[in-house]
Amino acid sequence: MSAVRDRCLPGAPPPAAAEPLIETAVEITANAAVGTGSWIRHGSAIGDSTIEQGVFVGFRARIHGATVATGCQIASLTRIGRPGGAAVRIGRAAWIGARAVVEPGVHIGAGAVVGAGAHVTADVPDDALVIGRPARVLRRREVTEDGLPDFGRIIAAVRARHDSNSRPLPKGWRADGPCVLDADLSGGVDVVLGTAVIAMGRADGPSPAGGIRAASGVRIGDRAVLEASSGIDIGADATIGARALVVSSGHDLSRRSLPWRSGPVRIGAGVRVGDGATVVGPASLGDGAVVAPGAVVIGDVPAGHTTSGVFERNPS
Repeated sequence: MSAVRDRCLPGAPPPAAAEPLIETAVEITANAAVGTGSWIRHGSAIGDSTIEQGVFVGFRARIHGATVATGCQIASLTRIGRPGGAAVRIGRAAWIGARAVVEPGVHIGAGAVVGAGAHVTADVPDDALVIGRPARVLRRREVTEDGLPDFGRIIAAVRARHDSNSRPLPKGWRADGPCVLDADLSGGVDVVLGTAVIAMGRADGPSPAGGIRAASGVRIGDRAVLEASSGIDIGADATIGARALVVSSGHDLSRRSLPWRSGPVRIGAGVRVGDGATVVGPASLGDGAVVAPGAVVIGDVPAGHTTSGVFERNPS
């Protein structure tokens, strides 16, 4: 991988406002290109791929040997293709959910939605919703045609912030190493973040409830990702494991533009979220609940209950 590059697709240079927003620690190889109006979030890697105009790529995604069409949204910790593998094609305005895996040679149709944690080994038709490991078609989307997703407004707002990815820790909190903090953080004391934690979600974002509110004694493991755009509330002495992902938002699948939808997450006192687990809101994990390592949880978990999620861990 090369150092960070801010390359655009061939053609006339775009105006400054249309340049892609490429965050820190993003790796883009010399034979890859990112189109105007796209947004690539911290820690992602793009190799031998074409990212067309107006594409969103979340945190720590890995994209190799792919063409990603205009208006697509690629969630955090996804893996698309492999170095040296057959080409992947992702159609216009498709949505690839958190921690999904798309194998080499697969074609994802226009408007298709791949559920969180899915493992896609075969082509996906246009406007299909697929889930599971291996992924299977759950249903076909019925959509209102209101245009493609457009990230222009949020990109402009992020560019205008003076403190993106560098918010301070509250008094009584500490981090064991460098972190990417773009969240409103509040709560108790003796809250510890591991190294390389990513935390985002602010009251000046899509919801005034954005932010992370953690009670005393909370522990968040190394390389965990907390996406708190509509709020993550964490009870006393809860633990979120290393490499865990917690997402407090979703999308309105009934509209072609896939607009943001609130999905707040409440993690109760004494909850244990295992290493590499994924929690997608809206969700409430009751006091003392346990989420097994590698689990994908979509929805509520009763107090005191242990869950292995909706299917087994992703392939390595």
